Amino acid sequence: MADESFRIDGLDFLRGCAVMGILLANIVVFALPSAALFNPFAAGTNGPADLAAWLFNFLFVDGKMRALFALLFGASILLVMESAEMDGREGVAAHRRRMLWLILIGLAHYLLLWSGDILLQLALCGLVATLFVRLETLSLIKLALALLGAQWLINLSATLPAFWLRSAAQTPGAAQAQWASYADALGIGQSASVASELAHYRQGYDEILAFRMAGAPHEFLNLLLYSVPEMLAFIALGMAMLKGGFLAGQWQPTQYGATWRRALVVGLVPMIGLALWVLTSRDPLAAQAASFGWSVPLRLPLAVGLAALAMGIAVRLPDAWLVRAIRAIGRLALSNYLLTSLVMTGLFYGYGLALFGTLGRAVLLVPVIGMWAVMIGWSVAWRRRMGQGPAERLWRRLARGSA
Repeated sequence: MADESFRIDGLDFLRGCAVMGILLANIVVFALPSAALFNPFAAGTNGPADLAAWLFNFLFVDGKMRALFALLFGASILLVMESAEMDGREGVAAHRRRMLWLILIGLAHYLLLWSGDILLQLALCGLVATLFVRLETLSLIKLALALLGAQWLINLSATLPAFWLRSAAQTPGAAQAQWASYADALGIGQSASVASELAHYRQGYDEILAFRMAGAPHEFLNLLLYSVPEMLAFIALGMAMLKGGFLAGQWQPTQYGATWRRALVVGLVPMIGLALWVLTSRDPLAAQAASFGWSVPLRLPLAVGLAALAMGIAVRLPDAWLVRAIRAIGRLALSNYLLTSLVMTGLFYGYGLALFGTLGRAVLLVPVIGMWAVMIGWSVAWRRRMGQGPAERLWRRLARGSA
């Protein structure tokens, strides 16, 4: 989502990978009740193939793609400000105008199309991140670690009490209403919440819009508490990684190779332990605690490792056809993100094909791969004929007051 006039090829390739990867994460939210996001046993898991799909997402995708998006957004903030200043404009003011317009785009996307929007979060954090731009690399890294640590404590405080709540409810004579409400929301047993979502998202557009509007205040509070600190952490880290040459593509291939191997080992070993806990216990509370709580700090080495792997490929094989195609996706990141929401809601919601809640996790890979093919095809063709993407062009013109 950087300004078209100031591109880094490796960064665009990584952005394309992130756009494709975030669909792999979001497909569960597009296609299944929200409880399935943290509880693989709530919906969409009917056999070993579905569990394998959950495991892959848990290890490599969930939370990591959002982290990559935030890393790239942090880097793009500095690039856009530098580009504006080279054009004779005031960098911070140019960036803030872009964020204000992105807030409106994100609100429209959230309210009118899909409630899993990330644009609004990025824009709000982007405004706050203007406070970070003058910090040195080490200070940015320290800030990122502090913010991620705060998010970890917040998330643990939201998930761990559920174990005590369940234990208390199992005591003879104990009041069970609070636990029953919590279990229902997490999709445990015959969940009324899951049944309600299935019914709502199989209705027409007006009913889905009303359902989304009714939940907007609660979702906004969740965004502030359970998303903003982590997103700011990775935005700050992205700024540091650009200043250190990592995201600028200035490292040697051997440096990227050593980084991704070490970082993935550091992140994957404890993540595999968490996955084994979930799979052997088959406990929904363990799944929620692992994905929403304990794994938060592990997203840092995994996101850095995946970024290093992608940057290494971009540096080694800049002219490979697939690298160039994914780079085109990255240069049309906002357009591809919005297009994905349009296509997927059309597939799964009641005003489209009404497939919501009907497919397992493994089968959901079919629309994901199909959408990847669409992204590659139209992005390459559009870049060749039209240059800047339609959403990117509109956003840029709005921010510069020329639309």
